[in-house]
Amino acid sequence: MSKIVNYSMANRGKIARFLPAQDLTADDIQLLDKMRAVARARQDDLDRQDVDWGLPVQDALEQLVSGRADSTAEWAGSAYYAALQIVIDHNGSDMSTLASYRSPITVFTTLDDQLSTAGVAADLLPSQYIFSGPPSEIAFRIPRPLEGSPEIGCWPMQQAGPAIKAYREVLDRIDPDLRCELKELIGALDGWYSEWADGEGSFWWAEDTSVFFSVVG
Repeated sequence: MSKIVNYSMANRGKIARFLPAQDLTADDIQLLDKMRAVARARQDDLDRQDVDWGLPVQDALEQLVSGRADSTAEWAGSAYYAALQIVIDHNGSDMSTLASYRSPITVFTTLDDQLSTAGVAADLLPSQYIFSGPPSEIAFRIPRPLEGSPEIGCWPMQQAGPAIKAYREVLDRIDPDLRCELKELIGALDGWYSEWADGEGSFWWAEDTSVFFSVVG
């Protein structure tokens, strides 16, 4: 079964202000109500598939906005990550799809090895960002899903620019079987990075903007 890697752009601070939810504006409260509705719909979909994570997605969302993630359910990490993705989706751009892979972690760790061999610095290798987990601005620990699905990653724009440059410089030294994957990643990062870099000084620009990744399936 393949897993789909999606990505979007969002500000880490906007996401963290809901986790926990404090000093929310009227608009924030309305947005949170929309998240709650989506969380209930997500759980309804899981129920139709007979998928039981031991923690309903809407309850996971309520825990997160209360500043905790302490369920002892074995599969609670999946519910927390599904709820967190809802928060990201409601505070970021529309989502795009990077690609579908049988094993995304295998693809990107193999790409790590090839890029490293080609001379790319360790702090620019892709898997550490695509599978990084929640942004560090969230002050409490959110447990990861047991089997890595759903998965969340956060790639700060300050690191995306140097990564794009480094990847392009070594593209012809990467195994042809992985060159297409690297080109797709460069294109995904560059689309958002170029907009962010060119928009500095605009009303919407923020230093903490990142490319967020979602791995589902």
